[in-house]
Amino acid sequence: MNIDALLGFAREINGELDLGRGVRIGETALVSRCVHVLDPHCPGQAQVQCRLDAGQVFYQRSSTDEVVHIDIFHELADVDHRTAAEAIRRAVEAYGQQMSVLPRPLLELGGPIWSIAGLADFIDVQTATGGGRVTGSLNFGQKESLKIAHRGHVHVAAFLPPEMVGLVYYIVREVEESIVSSGVGLRRLEQIENASSSESSPVDLSPYSCSTDSYMREQIPYDGGNSLPDLMKQALEVCTDFGSVNSFKSFLECVAGPGRRENPYAMLEREFGDAEGMLAKLRTLEIVEGEGAALVLTAKGRRLASFLKKFAREVENQVRRIIRRSARPRGTPLERSDFSKGMRAGNGPGIVRTVIPASEVDYRGNISVAETVRSWAVRCATEGSHSPIQREDIRIEQVRRPARVDVCLLIDASASMAGRRIQAAKHLARHLFLTCRDKVSVLTFQDRKVTQHVLRARSIRALEDGLATVRPAGLTPLAAGIVEAVKLLGSRKGVPTMLVLLTDGIPTMNYWTGDPARDALVAAEQIARNKLPFTCIGLAPNRGFLRKLTEIANGTLYIVDEFDRDLLAKLVKDERERVQTW
Repeated sequence: MNIDALLGFAREINGELDLGRGVRIGETALVSRCVHVLDPHCPGQAQVQCRLDAGQVFYQRSSTDEVVHIDIFHELADVDHRTAAEAIRRAVEAYGQQMSVLPRPLLELGGPIWSIAGLADFIDVQTATGGGRVTGSLNFGQKESLKIAHRGHVHVAAFLPPEMVGLVYYIVREVEESIVSSGVGLRRLEQIENASSSESSPVDLSPYSCSTDSYMREQIPYDGGNSLPDLMKQALEVCTDFGSVNSFKSFLECVAGPGRRENPYAMLEREFGDAEGMLAKLRTLEIVEGEGAALVLTAKGRRLASFLKKFAREVENQVRRIIRRSARPRGTPLERSDFSKGMRAGNGPGIVRTVIPASEVDYRGNISVAETVRSWAVRCATEGSHSPIQREDIRIEQVRRPARVDVCLLIDASASMAGRRIQAAKHLARHLFLTCRDKVSVLTFQDRKVTQHVLRARSIRALEDGLATVRPAGLTPLAAGIVEAVKLLGSRKGVPTMLVLLTDGIPTMNYWTGDPARDALVAAEQIARNKLPFTCIGLAPNRGFLRKLTEIANGTLYIVDEFDRDLLAKLVKDERERVQTW
């Protein structure tokens, strides 16, 4: 569906919903903002209780017309709720891609939802096997009466602003496809009855009551303040700036903990190098107040700290989702210079699938049904017969995955990198770890030393522990950093490698001679000799020197205005796809 058709669909659906009525989507789905009553003796009929608001009944919300109720009907069967939830997440992603062509102001959402991707956090699902929030654990909805009541349909409830109601089309499409793919037939909805409460008998909803992890349940103010969705939004905003949940929790504990051992201002300056900038953001969000050693949490800050103690894992999961999606920058590099001489043109990190006769692998492996049928059809046409499928017709699909790449991030940790620049570099490390199968190492160079903070990280905890020790200070020993990075990657014989240098300046600390810049250029020769794929990302004022360095190393240079986290992720992802991995 193109964007014009999608917007027209949304207007039409909103028109019906605004009248308080239910509307059929296709042949199998019923959509409204009300409660639906289904009679098991009349499987092709559904009654819309126009006076019973879905948000108020299901989630005890104070306002009406906030929750859209979707039922997708199928033959009696136990449809897997996890499969349905996965389909809904795909629907949100597809809807976001389609809506991305619109001007940004049209995509800004209010209330508890702050982005199209965030819509998935406010969608619940229930089938005959269970349910819950589609981005949650999906371990809820296990009450037997609730599961029995959903043997004939997939129930979806979504907190949808009117301008986002076009998502309904994608939800219905993806869930229907997932039902059919599981071998269950869809069931046509023959009749919809829109009934007011005065026209219908009382509705017994006790079989539907069950515990839930939904974010749509309207809370009594949490500790006297914001609702859970509001606190989730605030926590995500701050934790993304701090880089991780643990980093922000450490700051909160520093401010509010008993027997304060460190000045919170000094902690921010030490960890981020930009205490004033971080505090300005926290004051704007009304999380802290006061100055210097007198810094304290506001009532809102205390509520947020209490929320994080209870929901740290959920917030961390959402932060990681944000990091995974971060390679979508608004800007572009000022300049790209490729000195690699075609050395890195490779197959990229994709998966290659090949189909071969089953006899070649002794009939072991996954059968490719489509290719097997095609082989059978060709044989029958050639022989002029219509015999059953024979052994020689069987085709096996083999999946060839690329090798993992050893990626080394060589980061300038001199004093000038403090603040947003070093945070962008840390964000890049997290993005690579969470989005690739690669092994990520992090080296920094500052003053007279090179520090190995992360060595081929195997877990997010190991990565975070290493990044927490990165603290900008001192001068720029670039030559020493290059030498150590080459030693690290050069020892990995037969393994695809990639070296990424992030620096905002020119060398200020010598290594072999009295000339730091000359030492760095000589060190770059080692990159070329070892044939290491090399990417350098630097700032415009140092363009001349960085061009010489990258040309000697046979690498690729990107010149940027500033180290933007999304831009760094995009540039390195693009270069990563050029690394030979087969």
